[in-house]
Amino acid sequence: MTVINEPKVYADITFLINFLMDFIILWASARLVNLPVKYGRLLIAAIIGAFYAVGYVLPDLTWGYNWSLKILVSAILVYIGLNPDTFQKYIKGFTYFYAINFLVAGTTIGLSYLVSNNLSSDYFIWLIGGITVALWIGYRGENILVNRIIPALLKYPLEVRIENRQCAGQGFLDTGNGLRDPLTNRPVIIAEYQWIKDLLPDDFITVYETQNKPEDMFDLMGTCWSNRLRIIPFSSIGKKNGWLVGVRTDEITLNNGRRQITHNNLVVALYREQLSSQGEYQLLIPGEILEKG
Repeated sequence: MTVINEPKVYADITFLINFLMDFIILWASARLVNLPVKYGRLLIAAIIGAFYAVGYVLPDLTWGYNWSLKILVSAILVYIGLNPDTFQKYIKGFTYFYAINFLVAGTTIGLSYLVSNNLSSDYFIWLIGGITVALWIGYRGENILVNRIIPALLKYPLEVRIENRQCAGQGFLDTGNGLRDPLTNRPVIIAEYQWIKDLLPDDFITVYETQNKPEDMFDLMGTCWSNRLRIIPFSSIGKKNGWLVGVRTDEITLNNGRRQITHNNLVVALYREQLSSQGEYQLLIPGEILEKG
């Protein structure tokens, strides 16, 4: 929760500024969490936050402004303003509330010193700057999070090796990928066929590209890779009894951001279409393989 006040005791200005900022930041947080915006609750929460901020300029009440109490008040404001229906959404809302606060605070301080070199003057300049940032986050933040930041965080560089051939690409974390190897019950990675094609033998490619029915896929058993083959069943929306051809790899290596992880003998299921329309990743990886091999 942003507590902004003027060195001189202007309680009315302090109340107004903090009311506006808390209201808009709570509004932006609700939008980012995809919660319905309830303006009555936002109004109540912002008024409570503004009164709390006013208390900071009163000498007899400064004892109530240590970090623990500020966090407690912030938690109350988020609960009242956002009215989350699950604990997970509450935690996300609380996180967004503080993240936006820090962004707004940084903007107002930087703008104030850029314009006047003094945070305590020209209220309207840094107030407008802070409000603009919060509104921009509320309107555009979801799109940026969904389309840019989150996808970037969920992509992992990955290499696949089969015999003496290997290829490198980007894997996207897919928490909905529950495919399992029928023989070992280990997780299965989904890969674009065109991406991994260079690792496959010619006779396998010929059969795979000319046969499309499940029963035809048994022709693959006559190729030199019969010992690597798997038929992976799956269910999805609109398709209850689907299947994918899987190939057992020798080694898969990825970097989870902290260290390099290697898995041996994992199965990669071949997908005939593109997984990403923009070509940003070529594989869908289950969360399990982000842990140690």
